[in-house]
Formats: sequence, structure tokens, C-alpha cells
Amino acid sequence: MARTADTYYAGHSTLLSEPASVVALGFLTAIPGFIIIWVMSAPVLLPAFGLAWLVNAGCASLLAWSVRFKRRTDYVNLWDIAGAYALIGFALGMISKPDDVLQLFGLAAPAR
Repeated sequence: MARTADTYYAGHSTLLSEPASVVALGFLTAIPGFIIIWVMSAPVLLPAFGLAWLVNAGCASLLAWSVRFKRRTDYVNLWDIAGAYALIGFALGMISKPDDVLQLFGLAAPAR
């Protein structure tokens, strides 16, 4: 009987199982945060962090999709990390003030 490989499980082999790749993923996540703190003013930090977390979620999900990780597993994989990034990004967006979000994108808040 011939044995076939599961195409969705093929990419699990070594991408996030080695410590160097986990450290690299951590630095790729942390560096934009430090840049945002250094460049942005205080009122727009919260919406900027929310946007950065959502971008990280998109990048992590694209990586998980391209490597073909299984979505339902017994361990934490890249899909779960992307979901956590998205949850944090949307939560930061919800607690941001609308005027600060407008200021982030260079728009003036409407007069009240």
C-alpha cells in the first residue's frame, strides 16, 4: 500500500520548531513596536499599535497559509499566533479614541 503525504502537514517540519526561527519571529514582532514608540506621539500610540498588530496578524496568517500549516491541531501553531495578533489588534482598535485614529491617518477631527 502506497503512503501519501498530507499536503497540509508537510510544512510543519522545522519552520517554528527551531529556536532561531522563534527568536527571529519575536524580533520581527518587537522591532516595529519600538519604531512606533520612537516615532509616534502619545495620542496616536494606541491606534498605531492596533494597526501594527493587525499587520502582524496578516503576515503571520500569510506565512501559515503559504507553509500550509494545519488549522486544527493539538498544539499551538502559526494560525493560533495569527489569531492572537488579530485579537490584540482589534482590541486596541476598540479602545482607541476616534479622534486619535483620525489623527493617525492625518485627518482632522470634525468640529463638535
